[in-house]
Amino acid sequence: MAAALSASILTTLIFLETSQNRILVHTRDAVYFVANTLDRWRNALQSAGQSFEMVDRSYLADLSKAARMDDKWSRLVFEDGEHAQIKYWNVALASFHQIAATIESLQQDGNPPYK
Repeated sequence: MAAALSASILTTLIFLETSQNRILVHTRDAVYFVANTLDRWRNALQSAGQSFEMVDRSYLADLSKAARMDDKWSRLVFEDGEHAQIKYWNVALASFHQIAATIESLQQDGNPPYK
């Protein structure tokens, strides 16, 4: 399934969301529609070595690309200095601390966002 997306899209893939029974794939520059479920996409992307986790029941995000967590609004912050764009995505309160710890671990392991 991850093979259905080109390598260039995979490197810029930020998050996936469900919307009206469709999956929207958000990259740095575009949004694509794909088939299947978020759970199947998560399994496929994780099998391909990507750091995707469910951050809410409707959102699957690449945690290695998150710049930081916004504690006040309980959301992920994705920054792209190259294009001066900032994208925010909500995180379920129940998993906020776990997601924050995973992002911190990824960044300590040498996975800076948007590299």
